[in-house]
Amino acid sequence: VSLSFSSEVTSDVTWDDSLLIGLEGALLGCAYYLLSCQSCGQAVGFILYSSGSDLAYLRGLFCFFKDSIICYLLKSQMIIEASKVNFPAVTLQE
Repeated sequence: VSLSFSSEVTSDVTWDDSLLIGLEGALLGCAYYLLSCQSCGQAVGFILYSSGSDLAYLRGLFCFFKDSIICYLLKSQMIIEASKVNFPAVTLQE
């Protein structure tokens, strides 16, 4: 799963107060809140609540599934899937 990270979101992204537990994959054993699009209801990412030390740096961040996001490119005025956009690598210190 390809992810993009943010420290804030718009009001179009909502999450339920219920914690989910990962039963397989990268989130196995992790507790998280599922992020959804308010317009269509599709799952667009998660907020990690608890995890092992290997994912601790993601706790509290909004983690988005790039396959679920559409981007608007200002320079070319095009709409494109986020999975096709090259996001620059950043560290949490930035």
